[in-house]
Parts: sequence; C-alpha cells; structure tokens
Amino acid sequence: MKHVFAICAYQDSPYLQACADSLLCQEEPSPILLCTATPSEKLAALAREHGFLYRVNPDGPNIAGDWNFAMAQARAEGADFVTLCHQDDLYLPGYGRAFRRAAQADPELLIYFSGYGERRGENTVTDSMLLRIKRTLLLPLRPRFAQRWLMNKRLALAFGDGICCPAVTYNLNRLPRPLFERGMSTNLDWQTWERLSRLPGRFAYDPQTLMLHRIHPGSTTSQVLGEGGRTEQDLAMFRQFWPEPIARWLTRIYALSEKSNSLRKDG
Repeated sequence: MKHVFAICAYQDSPYLQACADSLLCQEEPSPILLCTATPSEKLAALAREHGFLYRVNPDGPNIAGDWNFAMAQARAEGADFVTLCHQDDLYLPGYGRAFRRAAQADPELLIYFSGYGERRGENTVTDSMLLRIKRTLLLPLRPRFAQRWLMNKRLALAFGDGICCPAVTYNLNRLPRPLFERGMSTNLDWQTWERLSRLPGRFAYDPQTLMLHRIHPGSTTSQVLGEGGRTEQDLAMFRQFWPEPIARWLTRIYALSEKSNSLRKDG
C-alpha cells in the first residue's frame, strides 16, 4: 500500500513551509509531492530543499483542475492512496498512522477522513459552535458498521458538509477519473462526496482531531464568502437531497455558518 501526500500550492503562501514541516514530522511518513499551476523559484527551492517531487500543471490555475492534476501525479508515482494537502493547513503527527490503520482494516474504503480543528492566527481552536455543528452532521458515520450504508453516507451530507476537505485521503483504485468536476468553488468537495456516497464502499470517519484547517483572509473560502458567492452553491447541493422548499429553507439556515469563516472569534 503506497500513500502520497500531495500539496496543492498556489503562488507563494506564507504558510506553505509550516504545512510541509507538519508532513515531514509524521510518525509514519509518506513521500511528498508539491504540485502547482503557478510555478516559482520559491516553490522549486522548497522542493529541492526537502527532496519533494515537484510537478507543474501546464493548465491555468483552477481548483478542480489543480486537484485532479495532483491525483494524476500521485497515480503516476504508483500511489494507491493520496491526501490532497491544502498549502495553508497543518497535519498532526498521527494522521498518517491513523489513515493506514483504517485502510488496512478495509480494502473497500473509498475515503478516509479525520476530525479537525482550526488554526486562526497563532491560536488553535478545537471547540467552537461551528466545529460542534460539523461533528453533529457526521454522527451517522460514527459507528464503523454504518460507514458502508448508503443511507448513512447520504444522511451525513444531507444537512451540510461536515467533512473537511484537506482531512481526506482518497483510495485511488476505487474512485472515478477525473474525480472533481469544474463549476463549483466552495462546494466542490461537498459535490464530490455526494457523488461518492452513491458508490459501494466505506466513508471511514475517524473523529480524532488529526489536522488543523487554517482560517485566514486569503483562503478560497474566505474570498468566496466575501463576494457572497456561496448561497447558490449551497442551494444546488441541498437540491441533491431535498425537495425545493426544504432545500431553500436549509440554505437560509446554513448561511448562518458563513460568519464562522471570518477571523473573528466564534463561540
């Protein structure tokens, strides 16, 4: 079983080195790919310094295209599993070990994902209203025996997206190609989970907090929220699970969570 961490880098993030360091400090390390559609000498130098494989996407930067490119590069290196690491985020030392334990326990695993906290400035947040809501959404997947059930996989997604995208590791041998569809920005991952929920196999949810998602003004989510671009994408997703009136009502309720992606402290 070969696993690869693939960092999807965009321009020169000030947080990239910290992300790389967190992967290098894994208790059970894996090879690291550094993929980008915005190459620079700084990125190339980081790859040389740490011995990362450095791959440049010849297409223009696009979230779906960047992620599909990183998955293709992982496959080219013979990987069976890949974690798409967002350049700003941090992985706790036990992430790789926990993933391997889950993958070895079930060869039909589709995705593995852990619980997560947030990194806000210099502060680590592991308990907040938003995080409690996200964990509640995933309650249908807490029992291991239920992680294969179509009903439970879809129920865990029907009221919102509780899965933190950078906390996910993908089983490349069981997933369609290309995996990510163009068109969405903030809900590209939720759209993908919805498609995968229909496939036979396990959504292996590990509730341990094993990575930290950084919230900062330059993140894609923060930019889209600032532009007010999320509502239509949320509505499109709720329509996958509910009749139109319920989908619109859930969209209004879900919009209240947008304020938690600001840098203000939430409860």
